Amino acid sequence: MPKPDWVSWDDIHELLMAAHKRNIQKGMAMRIPQLSGSELEKKVGEDGRCFVAMAGEKLIGTTSVRFYKGESWFDRGKLVAHSMLTAVLPKYQGIGITEDLNELRNAYINDMKAEVIHGDTAEDNVIILKNAKKNGFFNVAYHAYKSDHYSIIFVKWLGDCPFTEKYINKKFRISKALTRIQYKLGRIERSKYLSFICNIIRKKLDIY
Repeated sequence: MPKPDWVSWDDIHELLMAAHKRNIQKGMAMRIPQLSGSELEKKVGEDGRCFVAMAGEKLIGTTSVRFYKGESWFDRGKLVAHSMLTAVLPKYQGIGITEDLNELRNAYINDMKAEVIHGDTAEDNVIILKNAKKNGFFNVAYHAYKSDHYSIIFVKWLGDCPFTEKYINKKFRISKALTRIQYKLGRIERSKYLSFICNIIRKKLDIY
């Protein structure tokens, strides 16, 4: 169901922390789950929507979506739906709750007439990346975050894909190479000169 008022954003924060506890303990960079309730609400925004799964009155799963106009090669000028904050408590994983949440979220995305679905996750979050690929998403860009991890950005075009798979893969490989050359973990510049050159290449090749 869409998040009712009696489920607070602090409740969403607690669910995210519980769902990702093992990953965080393993040292996986997980910045989003650690945001406060008010920060999560702001991130989803007024035009976004949060969905929840309940077992009686117990919150056991969630996902959210926010919307914006794309500015990158893979979504320029299109209405983008950014899928985010998806989590299910460990005890309830593997029984189709994530799929049900995604179905509800995607129906809302279609109602909003979005043209691209956008997601991102830490490079070492293999499960999310495998699920994204399985559901028709393509890796399109590679990013360095200040929270000590590299992230993969993936998208799914709603309708016919406007690019060949070869072209998409090429763009992603260049994005990853440039990011690794330009930044150390924590988005620390290796040198001003390298950043200058990488930014010129990004602009010339239209790389995110």
